[in-house]
Amino acid sequence: MDNFVVPEIGVDVVDCERMKFALERTPRIRRRLFTEAEISYCEKFRFYERHYAGRWAAKEAVTKALGCGLIQWNGVEVLRRPRRAPTVRIFGKIKEFADRVGVREEDLSISITHSELSAVAVCIVRRNSDSNS
Repeated sequence: MDNFVVPEIGVDVVDCERMKFALERTPRIRRRLFTEAEISYCEKFRFYERHYAGRWAAKEAVTKALGCGLIQWNGVEVLRRPRRAPTVRIFGKIKEFADRVGVREEDLSISITHSELSAVAVCIVRRNSDSNS
């Protein structure tokens, strides 16, 4: 990992209809891909698939920004607090990878947006200027 360079930016787009189809066809997929808190958040909305799609896009964007790819489906959790930007928590293999490349959870900043057609998320790794990583 000595020569590995963290990309520090990741973006992903998810089709909302495809997400809705996947959720309807395989309801158990919710628990494989999302945490209980994410499920609870998304299910509050009439167009729940848009929120699931946004969270899935964010998970992909985070792993792209880290440079590890999606090595664990539920290794990223999107947290949403009222009137605050979303944040993420990382777990398991993704957390281990981030630790190895010197990226802390608090270094990850995300933004999510969605329309009726698609959801887009961006993640950037914001490091302190005094970091040697």
